[in-house]
Amino acid sequence: MSAIEQIGALQAQQWSSPPIGLWSRLDGFSPADLWAVLDQGDLVTGILMRRTLHLVSAAEHPVWARIAAETGVGGWLLRGVDEPERARDLLTDTVAFAKKIRTGDELTAYAEKWVDDHPDALPAKAVEAQREYKWRPFRAQPAFVKAPADGAWGAKTPAAYRSGPPTPRSLTSEKAWETAIIRHLGAFGPAGADDIAYWLGSPAGPVKAALERLDLATLREENGRRVLYDVADAPRPADETEAPPRFLPAFDNALLAFAANRRARILPDAYKDRVYLKRNLRWLPTFLVDGLVAGVWSAETKRGVATLTVTAFEKPTKAATAAVEAEGEALVRFTEPTAKDHVVRITTS
Repeated sequence: MSAIEQIGALQAQQWSSPPIGLWSRLDGFSPADLWAVLDQGDLVTGILMRRTLHLVSAAEHPVWARIAAETGVGGWLLRGVDEPERARDLLTDTVAFAKKIRTGDELTAYAEKWVDDHPDALPAKAVEAQREYKWRPFRAQPAFVKAPADGAWGAKTPAAYRSGPPTPRSLTSEKAWETAIIRHLGAFGPAGADDIAYWLGSPAGPVKAALERLDLATLREENGRRVLYDVADAPRPADETEAPPRFLPAFDNALLAFAANRRARILPDAYKDRVYLKRNLRWLPTFLVDGLVAGVWSAETKRGVATLTVTAFEKPTKAATAAVEAEGEALVRFTEPTAKDHVVRITTS
C-alpha cells in the first residue's frame, strides 16, 4: 500500500499490469500481496485522473477523487448535455445503494428506478443519452470504485462496483492539490508544472497555484528555460549512477507521468511511435536499459513453455544483453510460475 502511495497512484486500465509494475519496483513481491491488500480494503481501484483506472490507497482515494472531480472526470460526459441540476441527488442515492458490491446491471436498474420515481428531476435528453450507453458514463465517476462481483480479488478484472471511501471533512481542495503534487514529485520529480498538470488531467492554473503554496526544491533544465520542482529532501542520483534493466507493463506510470512533449527523459523520441499505438490508444510493455526505453516485450505460454520475447530497438551490448536476459527470465518466472519451462528470446528490430 505504501509503495503505491509513493508511486503516486498506479495505472490499472489493463488489469494484468499492476502486478508487473509492482514486481519491477519491489523486492519479493507476489500477486497474492496485492490481492490481500485489496481484499482488506486498504487499496482500491477506480476511475480517477484522466478518466483512467488507477490503484490508490483507500486513505488517499478521497484526494485523487477530489482532483478527478474538479478536473471534470465526475461529469456525465453527455455530448453537449449540461449536467442536470439534480444529478447530485441521483449520485448521492446511488452511492448509498452501492455500500455493498453491485454489478453494473444492478446500478443501471437502480438509476432507471430512480428516474421513474423522480420523473421531473432530470431532462429527457440526459436520460436518453445515459440509456444509449446503459448508464456507463454515470457509473464512470470517482465516487465509485471497482470490485469483483464474487468478492474474490485476483487476476480477473474487477467488473462490479461499490461506493468509494468517504471524504474527510478536513480535506479541502487546496489540501487535495498539494497532496497530489507531492505524490507526483515524490515518484517522478524533478518535474515541471506541465508534467504534473498532464498527469492529473488538469489545466495549469490549479497546479501552479498549489506549487506556489508548497515549500519545494526548484531546479532548471540544462538549457535553463524551464523550472523543475522536486520534494525538498528527495534523493537526486548523480548522472553516472547505474540503472539496471527493468521491465515495465503496458500503460506504466513511468511513461505517462510527463507531458507528451517531455518524455524523452525516459522514452527517446525516435521510439515513441513504436511504443504508443495510436490506432487503439495502447502503450505497449517496455524494457529499460540505462534508464531509457530500449524496446518492447510480450509473453505467451504454449504447451507448458512460457516464452518472453524481447524486441530491442537497437542491438544491445553483450553486457546489456546478459542483464536483460537475466531480468527477463525473472519476469517470465514471475508471470508464469507453474510453466514447465521458461524461455527468453531477444531479437532486434
